[in-house]
Amino acid sequence: MLKCLQIQFLLFAGISHLINMDSLAPQTHKFDVIIVGAGPAGSSCALFLAKAGRRVLLVDKAKFPREKICGDAVSGKSINIIRELGLLDELNATTHGIVEGVKLVAPNGKEVTVPFQKAIGMDCAGYCLPRSETDNILAQAAAKEKNITFIQNFNADQMIKNSQGAVIGIEGGIPPKVEKYYSRVVVGADGAASVVSRNAGLKGNPPEHNYMGIRGYYNEVEGLENNIELFFIDEVLPGYLWIFPLGRKRANVGLGILASDMKNRKIHPNNLLENAIRNSPKLKDRFTNSAREGKIGAWTIPLGSHKKQLHGEGWVLLGDAASLVDPFSGEGFGNAASSGKFAAQTIDSALKTVGEKEFLDSEALEPYAKKVETELYPEMETTYKLQRATRFKFMLNLFISKAADKLEFRQMIVDMLASNEQKKKVEDPLFYLRLLLP
Repeated sequence: MLKCLQIQFLLFAGISHLINMDSLAPQTHKFDVIIVGAGPAGSSCALFLAKAGRRVLLVDKAKFPREKICGDAVSGKSINIIRELGLLDELNATTHGIVEGVKLVAPNGKEVTVPFQKAIGMDCAGYCLPRSETDNILAQAAAKEKNITFIQNFNADQMIKNSQGAVIGIEGGIPPKVEKYYSRVVVGADGAASVVSRNAGLKGNPPEHNYMGIRGYYNEVEGLENNIELFFIDEVLPGYLWIFPLGRKRANVGLGILASDMKNRKIHPNNLLENAIRNSPKLKDRFTNSAREGKIGAWTIPLGSHKKQLHGEGWVLLGDAASLVDPFSGEGFGNAASSGKFAAQTIDSALKTVGEKEFLDSEALEPYAKKVETELYPEMETTYKLQRATRFKFMLNLFISKAADKLEFRQMIVDMLASNEQKKKVEDPLFYLRLLLP
């Protein structure tokens, strides 16, 4: 009773800003960290934090398993994070396709297949399976963790800020009920249309730094091997068409095209995909007996060629919300899961050193941005140059044809796939001179 009278007096006196609203919240609504979005970035961050003993609230607007439009490949960095979280057995138990390499097809019809580096402890580079299944493995692991409170069907409407403008919680819930939850940092892992990013006052990517992804599932696809396939063909340039094997003659088939290029098309992207697989000389025979399963899905893919602000007063961004998708391949899972790990490490370390401060300030969260800068951006800067080089039909024909005919150039692709230093060859004028030589 006395506390209520004290609060009423302060409000009446016009000094309500002196009240710490966090202290008024029930203990069940207070956490060390709140994470918005339970995809690979958010779930991995939550799991790493929980294993460090932190109390985490993880919320997502969907109920898992949920549909996620994606290319569906899980390899490289993705496999490493899944293994580190102890979830590789669950991934192995799914129905999936095997990825051993990549086939590149040039506009002139020339093609070359090169192997990927094998994942540690595996006989292949990775798998292909619907993202709904991969994400569900991570989300269900989070749901089982005692230090994680996982609320699904939760719409995070806005961030709660203190009198200095720092983020100290979220407001939202399961309509029509609205709840407020408080924490010392809010993590935005809520995708390209991130609520956390918008509340921080950040703008979305320019169209030239967004891919438009178009994806459908097709059965009875002929000629599938243990490779992902990328087609740089006239029907879709300046973009590419992919075929990713899911096992049992089933494939994820889609397009990656810059949003700025798609604006100039006079054809609906769904029709662009269907026309390519039914009419391209390289594809039509493989889809003669194939039928699409369900609808074609589309989504925005924010590329790492555009650097976003990654953190601020009481908030941090991960994965697609942080625009961390590879600018060449359009692959985002590995960087998303890695960013979740990096953020968890920074947050855990900061919570150990900042004492009882209400929120983690921008300086405390800076190591996360530095980690992304050193571990993820160098590769994305190089693959952005690769993306720009593949916009030129002449270069695609020249490079893939040389690789098809000469072992030296095939090995060059292998090296470039495995090493960021080798990828940088695309910046060397001598590289292009060698292409032109007979």
